[in-house]
Amino acid sequence: MNTNTNTNIGAMESILPSKAPESVTEAADAGFDGLELDVAGPDPGDDPVWDPASRDRIRRRAAELDLEIPSICLGFLNRGGLTADDPDVRADARTAIRRSVDAAAALDAEVVLVPFFGDATIETDRHRDRVVDGIRRVADSAEAAGVTLALENTRSGAVNRELLERIDSPAVGTYYDVGNAIAYGLDPVDDILTLGEHVARVHVKDWDAGRSDDEDGVGSCPIGEGRVDFEACLDALAEIGYDDWIVLETASPTDPMADAETNLNRTRELLERSELGD
Repeated sequence: MNTNTNTNIGAMESILPSKAPESVTEAADAGFDGLELDVAGPDPGDDPVWDPASRDRIRRRAAELDLEIPSICLGFLNRGGLTADDPDVRADARTAIRRSVDAAAALDAEVVLVPFFGDATIETDRHRDRVVDGIRRVADSAEAAGVTLALENTRSGAVNRELLERIDSPAVGTYYDVGNAIAYGLDPVDDILTLGEHVARVHVKDWDAGRSDDEDGVGSCPIGEGRVDFEACLDALAEIGYDDWIVLETASPTDPMADAETNLNRTRELLERSELGD
């Protein structure tokens, strides 16, 4: 476990070479405190998270290595989810979210990341209405399971706060990504302060429009080499009283394991210098 700061640092599974259960060992070997599982698809054969026996193996392996599973990410919803025009697609997304709540609870994961990028981007008022309606329909199951649905998207802190106030559930919050904020022309410090207690979890990556060290994200680059003011962001998180996980979704320009360790060490150094790490 992390002994340098009071903040635990996790790895998003996508920055490591393998899927679970192998990724559990990789995260521990790299020195992370936890692993955020990245679910590949909604069907039973798409990902081990849907299989009870596989979940048991993941949980046991994590326990052996003193590693936590703090969250799971439903990245496949970016291919079509709660903002879709087709009501059947929206219904399928709600079903997947409910199933993910059960999977998260079985893994002792406190958060399910519900993303809105790609085909699921929140662009119009109609999209906002669909997100509010869809999340309201599944929020009760999350609350009953003690799981938080954390929404991640391209919109500002003010827009997200409005969405969350309309949803009005203690089981729903924001998954804030400081690198994405820069990529979408937002002010992460202002967003964090605006969202306040609604920040349920935080992704960390760096971003520079002039480069890309990660095939999955144009502009993504190693921590400390882009435009994100991490010290200001971490201090803003401390100001709102955030004391939860920092999860790395960082670039891998050379070797996934070596790059993950480098980004982890740089993040720990930043935390040690920040109010959040006190």
